[in-house]
Amino acid sequence: MKGDTVQIVWIDQTNCCLLDNIATGVFDESIRQDRLRHYLSNPHNWMVLAIVDGLVVAQCMCVVHQHPDKETELYLDEIGTGDNWRRQGIATALMHAVFARADDMGIEEIWLGTEADNVPAQRLYEKTGATGELALIYYLEW
Repeated sequence: MKGDTVQIVWIDQTNCCLLDNIATGVFDESIRQDRLRHYLSNPHNWMVLAIVDGLVVAQCMCVVHQHPDKETELYLDEIGTGDNWRRQGIATALMHAVFARADDMGIEEIWLGTEADNVPAQRLYEKTGATGELALIYYLEW
């Protein structure tokens, strides 16, 4: 990982200022403080960062889904690594942090989706033990 020490940090309201310095490519768009506060106010939303020398180089966001009829599961909503930080094991480290927290919470299933042409993401997920299956996704607009 470029010889630098990578810190894995769970984000909440008390340390969200760590998101003031983000590498290019980590998020799809710029972070808005009102959205960040709202996101972090929900304890079912998880965000974990990889930080090198104060720079956020990767992130992973998850949502805890509780159901009345089945076990709690975790949706891995998004994972992003900075343009200059890819293919160094950082996303894998974030996923392992998610696995550990899910274990601590008694969550036994994690699910996610990715585009059919996103081969790097598919390799990451398969490397961490995930098995893929074909699915059809619908986007609802109104």
